[in-house]
Amino acid sequence: MFKVSISSAMRVGAIAVTLVPGWQMLHAQGYPPNYPPAGGYYQRQAASPAERTIEDLRQIAERETFSHGQHERYQHAIEHLSEFSGKLYAGRFDRGKLDRGIDDLRNVLARNRMDPHARDVLAGDLNELYRYRANYGGNRY
Repeated sequence: MFKVSISSAMRVGAIAVTLVPGWQMLHAQGYPPNYPPAGGYYQRQAASPAERTIEDLRQIAERETFSHGQHERYQHAIEHLSEFSGKLYAGRFDRGKLDRGIDDLRNVLARNRMDPHARDVLAGDLNELYRYRANYGGNRY
């Protein structure tokens, strides 16, 4: 059979005590455990709206991609937003790359099948990208 040491059992117990309350909070709010809350979990962690959108796209694409065409739409959005983000960190706001990323995200929302909550997360990201484009250089970002 299995030999379990007390220290490994204590580690597993400590991890469970740490993770379970967070999962229960999300579950109690009605969120499926596989998705961040609407507006994106990464909204609090990444530096720019483009990076938050990239993380949400990656997470949702893992669970919601049903065909090669759908996968390509996610990849195009991630690629253009990544290029925009890279140029932004180099000090250049490339509106063309941002516009391409926004168009790609709109295409994902219009043409891909996905869970309604995943759609809400990406729609929130799209609105945030629109605001970012309109307010770049202002105090908000």
